[in-house]
Amino acid sequence: MIQQFNRLTVKAQLWWGKPLNGTNGNKSYLMRGGEVPYKYEGRATVQAGELEGFIEENKEHIIEDLEKLRKKAAGKAPSASMHVTTLVEAKGVSRMIKGIRGAIRHRIMKILLSKDIEYCSPSQKEQFQGTKEPTLLPGEHLMDECKDNPCPIKQLFGTWNKESTIRVWSDVIVETDKPLEKIYQQRGLSFAYVSMEERHVERRDRKTLQNFVEQYLSGEFQFYIEYNKELPDWLIGLLLEGILAVDSLGNGRNAGYGRVEIKDIAFEQITLERKLGDETNGKITIIEDEKISNQNDKLKECLAAWNKYSK
Repeated sequence: MIQQFNRLTVKAQLWWGKPLNGTNGNKSYLMRGGEVPYKYEGRATVQAGELEGFIEENKEHIIEDLEKLRKKAAGKAPSASMHVTTLVEAKGVSRMIKGIRGAIRHRIMKILLSKDIEYCSPSQKEQFQGTKEPTLLPGEHLMDECKDNPCPIKQLFGTWNKESTIRVWSDVIVETDKPLEKIYQQRGLSFAYVSMEERHVERRDRKTLQNFVEQYLSGEFQFYIEYNKELPDWLIGLLLEGILAVDSLGNGRNAGYGRVEIKDIAFEQITLERKLGDETNGKITIIEDEKISNQNDKLKECLAAWNKYSK
């Protein structure tokens, strides 16, 4: 099976983010997945006289030049200690970054408002339930009210009866306590630190009214926006401007949490092929072959098309 689609790959730095569900008053945790194995650069202490035996047992894990290690050992007494750099396996809890798609959508809505371009509201209801307060803000129309003349929000994000044109997902975030620069990177995985904080709500006289615990995420990660439908350049340019405008993610932004820095972006055309491989233990492996064609020149063209469209 062969698939062809376009992809925007975005690298971002999240500073003390809280991309999670709202607190229940007691504890609030980042979305947790299973444990994921990974390897990092570690160090073993070996006696010089036992180096050969250590090499024989751990040859596939040693990442130093073996001949240099042997020369180093030859200049030491047999009982002298020496350090050997090795690959060590660890496991970390997987976490999920939430809210990327929503953050981009909200930035795009603000951009459209600034350009006096109407867009779909997130609701089909004219009034809030139980009140007569209207749901629509200036510059909005009810979801799918644009019908056959779809607004930019509908074209990108769809409506209740129309699937979104774009797919948004991110790397699996793996919680680690290892130095990030020593971790061997694996495709589709990003590594981050997770911290927990006990917080409280207090009165003016500092008497505590409520205690609760929350978790925060800090690290660099990649997220991806994919689409296989032909989109006009101006609409891709609007999507790009929305991505570039993302500066926070998750809850707590008014308290200084969730700051995001967009580091870089790539525009790629992807050809993905999945085919049958060899049979092992009665099962046939699946081979995935991804070919990437870099189209970064198109980024500026799309932004220019959006600027021209929106004037």
